[in-house]
Amino acid sequence: MIAESLDHLVILVADHAKAVATYETLLGRRRDWQHMSAEDGTVTTQFALSNTTIELLAPHGSGPVGDRIRELLGDREGLLTSLVFRTSDIGDAHYLCHRRGLKPGSISHQAANYSGLSRRWARFRCEAEVFGEVKVFILQQEENELPYLRASNDAVTRLDHVVINTGNPDRAMASYGARLDLRLALDRTNEDWGARFLFFRTGDTTLEVINRLDNSMTQDDPDALWGMTYEIEDLDAAHERLSDRGVKVSEVRKGRKPGTRVMSVKSHDLGVPTLLLDTKG
Repeated sequence: MIAESLDHLVILVADHAKAVATYETLLGRRRDWQHMSAEDGTVTTQFALSNTTIELLAPHGSGPVGDRIRELLGDREGLLTSLVFRTSDIGDAHYLCHRRGLKPGSISHQAANYSGLSRRWARFRCEAEVFGEVKVFILQQEENELPYLRASNDAVTRLDHVVINTGNPDRAMASYGARLDLRLALDRTNEDWGARFLFFRTGDTTLEVINRLDNSMTQDDPDALWGMTYEIEDLDAAHERLSDRGVKVSEVRKGRKPGTRVMSVKSHDLGVPTLLLDTKG
């Protein structure tokens, strides 16, 4: 198996300090990790959830990666850009990716320190064209992965799902399912909602791939990482906390999934459409 779970997602951000403060407010939890790379010209901050990690990546000083982030962002506050899947055997995963036409790059080994915690990991990138220009990485944690720390009942606990818009569902089926080993849990067209939905499960996370029936995207258009839904223990408590902190949110309403309630975030989302969910519906 190549992808055993979703290790983390990457959101590119323009202003690191502002983005970290914004996401600490939204998630209701403090950052868990941060490191700077003078060589790349970047600063990275991570928030560990129970089933994955959210990474904010920003330019810092001068460097090739930081300069590329500025170019990609333009005047945007943030951009959801990468999926990083976890493997327990980076060598075997690299071999399988090569055999399956995912065109993996070379394996790189990296290390960093933050507040006395040393971490090491290895990773490689797959060819973006195979995934409709979505950036996909495979990573093995080699030393000291981030622990998940429980927070209050009004804080985000886990990522329920991430949404990918596509004009080419067959490509998504082949790339995420057959090649990457994600389990296809649902393939359903809903005329009332105007879309075909593909749900891929990896670990405790779902990739929700949506093909709009209005032909707003063609088969040749690049896919787009679009938005995220986070789970919270108590949505009413979260509504009160966020409203008190000046975050614009909708009223709590019944979710599409039976037994759920949802609330839309209308500010403090770094430009990434965000929904909050609990299971008290």
